[in-house]
Amino acid sequence: MLDFIDPVARADVALLRLLVAGLIGGLIGVERERAEALGGDQFAGVRTFPMFSLLGAALALISGQIGLAVVAGFAGVVTLVAVSYVRTSGRGEIGTTTETAALATYWIGVMAGAGALLVSGAVGITVVVLLASRQRLEAFTRALSTEEVEAALVLAVIAAVVLPILPDAQYGPWGVWNPRQLWGLVVVVCGLSFIAFVGMRVWHGARGLYASGLLGGLVSSTAATVSFAVRSREHPPRAQQLAVAAGLASLVMVVRVGVLAAVAGARVLPDLLPVLAATLAAGTVAVGLQARRAPEAGESAPGVANPFRLEEALRFAVVFALVQLAVAAASRYLGAWGVVAAAVLAGLTDVDAITLTLAAAAGTTLSPQAAATAIALAVLSNTVAKAGYAAWFGQRTFRRTALLILGAALVGGIVALLMGRMSMS
Repeated sequence: MLDFIDPVARADVALLRLLVAGLIGGLIGVERERAEALGGDQFAGVRTFPMFSLLGAALALISGQIGLAVVAGFAGVVTLVAVSYVRTSGRGEIGTTTETAALATYWIGVMAGAGALLVSGAVGITVVVLLASRQRLEAFTRALSTEEVEAALVLAVIAAVVLPILPDAQYGPWGVWNPRQLWGLVVVVCGLSFIAFVGMRVWHGARGLYASGLLGGLVSSTAATVSFAVRSREHPPRAQQLAVAAGLASLVMVVRVGVLAAVAGARVLPDLLPVLAATLAAGTVAVGLQARRAPEAGESAPGVANPFRLEEALRFAVVFALVQLAVAAASRYLGAWGVVAAAVLAGLTDVDAITLTLAAAAGTTLSPQAAATAIALAVLSNTVAKAGYAAWFGQRTFRRTALLILGAALVGGIVALLMGRMSMS
């Protein structure tokens, strides 16, 4: 929400907004100046871009609204851009990147002047990244095949068209199935697989895959494991690197569980952290060893013909739905053992919901020790499940490497859990 202020009464806030606008404009200007030094005739550079941004911020501050003054300022910038385009196109230099960046810079300044500092900063950094990544982006698009473009369009349809129209309500026995949630899982699996594909295309090596693994762990390490396993069959030379990326996703999941538990109910941490730490340490050692042994598959990514397989994602969503039903049944019919059974079964698909639920119940309906044990079992169950998914969906090398990494993490967690139970008895 925009927050217009009196620039005289609140001069300190006004100066901060002008500073942010000027810095973002300067960052864009530096990038354009660098591009001009490498070749090309830019109409604006390191001095002009900050002026555009400061103009927008100053007009938003003084007028106190996105009104006539701001629109008039934008019209002036548009006039300058139009004159520049006529001059350069007359010499046969057809291109509008710098001109478009100038228009965006003005509005970034307006957003900063209106108080949307976070949004203006995010937009500004995105503009700079797009400008600086020209060669990589152009090389990437030129390398795309027709099948890959079609896959990107399918991903856009299932994420932006199908997902929003599905009902966000509970169906089935005990209301365990949410169509939008289940389809969201399909989108996540396909999206992570496409991100891994882009990483392989852009970075031409393990770095893109490992970055995809870290990102996948923030979203869903289970979905990441499935998508990487499927991709290992598409491109066997990268199978070991893909397994390491899946291992990184699992390590991020362990950290994520600790953070969620601390937020929802810190009482579980004294009993939970030793298990998480042992799981993380053992998994990290295994990931490091396998990453060092992973052969570099070359600078290109031959054989990667399909960014994702929709049918594999749908199959995983079906398994996810069946496990959700089993969790609900265990909670309903197993009495005192229902919590443990639900934790183990929930871990087969996802650990976030069960972690938040049990951590919040610690000290009230559950003892902190019982809640911590159940969360630890969910983490270990999730590790076993990912090993199963790796064996089911993955290529042979991927399967072997993933099982070594996940097995090490599992053993570390089990040992810590047993030692903790022995010390409490």
